[in-house]
Amino acid sequence: MALSLSLLDQNIIYEGETAQSTLKKTVAFAQKAEALGYDSFVVAEHHFTKEIASAAPEILVGYILAKTDKIRVGSGGVMLQHYVPYKVAESFSLLHQLAPGRVILGLGKAQGGKDEAVEVLQRDFIKPVQSFNDKFIEVTRFIRNNFPTDHPYAAENYDLQPAISSDFTIELLGGSQESANLATTQDTGLVYPYFANADLEALGKTRAAYQGSGDFKIAIIVYITDDPDEGKAYLAEQAAYTVVLNSGKRVNFNKQTAAEEYADLHQAEDAKIVEKQVGAFVGTASQVKAQLDDFSKRFNTDHFVIHTIGIPYAKKFEIIEALAGEIKGG
Repeated sequence: MALSLSLLDQNIIYEGETAQSTLKKTVAFAQKAEALGYDSFVVAEHHFTKEIASAAPEILVGYILAKTDKIRVGSGGVMLQHYVPYKVAESFSLLHQLAPGRVILGLGKAQGGKDEAVEVLQRDFIKPVQSFNDKFIEVTRFIRNNFPTDHPYAAENYDLQPAISSDFTIELLGGSQESANLATTQDTGLVYPYFANADLEALGKTRAAYQGSGDFKIAIIVYITDDPDEGKAYLAEQAAYTVVLNSGKRVNFNKQTAAEEYADLHQAEDAKIVEKQVGAFVGTASQVKAQLDDFSKRFNTDHFVIHTIGIPYAKKFEIIEALAGEIKGG
């Protein structure tokens, strides 16, 4: 099975960088990915996070599309709980008109930051707020113009303008059987965030539950080096923490101190911190390629989203070039 690779960039502002310099490097990273033959390039959404340069993926997607020629570009993803579904559909319809066939709408259910993001972005919402599932279904129906005939939005007055007349890629970012079922019923793609939780059993169950016709993608951390000690040192620095409240709310962090600060603020809600092993392939280019091939067979997918977190852009360039060369050579 030939492998297809995408890149995820979270636009992290590293020491000595600014938001402006980081975004310039993000664009250069996308251009490099295009030159190397990567399938697509996706950017994330984070709010009130001083280490991250992008809070509006729909804007960054448009800019990257204008600075590249053929690589597909998308959100990884838009945090749908903060927005009205029709506005999301409109924004990505416009992007589609600007670059037909190159736009990916990835949608996630996380809040993309601390509680302040929810407070500010959702302050004018009428209660009760729509569930994520209902919003996800509504977005797909606006884009595809396929509301049931008895639905209020089935009337012509509610047709998305400008309309999307050709196939348009919608993906759900999710790591559960519930997400797999939702993506299946709406016939969208599904991106599993293995990089945030290396639970093979959960991955297997999610893969088995997903029966849609779109792509099932596995997002994974990749670090390529010929030095085993360097690889071990990198892996030791990677971590994933989830704060779980008694309401069932879960908030993810990649730093223990941030998770502890959030938990301290929510002790009245019985906050608990769960540390998870990150999903990462670390080693030489050939070793990483072998691991990707193994996952491809085990989980019946040929598409991986490569995440190069926690390293300067110069090293990111080296990694994606080495991996592309190994894939083409193999």
